[in-house]
Amino acid sequence: MPNKLETLVQHSEKKLEDVRNSLAGNECDGRGRSTAAGRGYNTERLAGAVLGVDGNFIAYTDRSWYDTFALNENVSPRVECKSCVYRYPSGGYGRFRIWQQHHHTLLGWDLRTPDERVYLYFFVVYEVENGIEREVGKVVAPVNLVDKVLDKWKERTHQTMGTRHVRDISWHLLLKRLGVSEHELRAEQIVDLTHQTEPDTYGTLR
Repeated sequence: MPNKLETLVQHSEKKLEDVRNSLAGNECDGRGRSTAAGRGYNTERLAGAVLGVDGNFIAYTDRSWYDTFALNENVSPRVECKSCVYRYPSGGYGRFRIWQQHHHTLLGWDLRTPDERVYLYFFVVYEVENGIEREVGKVVAPVNLVDKVLDKWKERTHQTMGTRHVRDISWHLLLKRLGVSEHELRAEQIVDLTHQTEPDTYGTLR
């Protein structure tokens, strides 16, 4: 029997800038339209297009603890989307913010429902050119793999969520721990870690 994740990535050629530049990218729907920053919601729509069989830039969701789910013939992936800039103006690497509450909920459901549902992270690193976010690279990874490389949760106060534990981690460190080099990030249309169960030897948790 083929692995249910073999055809999970449907449209690896889709990029973050395609969401802004295509007609279909302007047909928004879902809770993200009113609650997320523009580039964050574009990342959600990109995830739907990359992982969904129809390739449409639409974000669907039915829960508050993940950003979107994809319409796929084989599985129904629930996806938490994270994006960050390649470098901040100060020179430091951009950072992903992962909320512990949402992460643990995703992880819990992943452990309880080993069926047609798959729980994933979809990471996008971008640069801004002439006001448009241009994709540097993207990575899709199972939530249990990401869990193995997270540490140092800290409290943060959010204007709508209140005080919660979060992990702010640079894309460079996160991908290093997952075993993904910057060269691979830039060279591949998407780095697909959905078959991986342990972090690669390229990265070490320290």
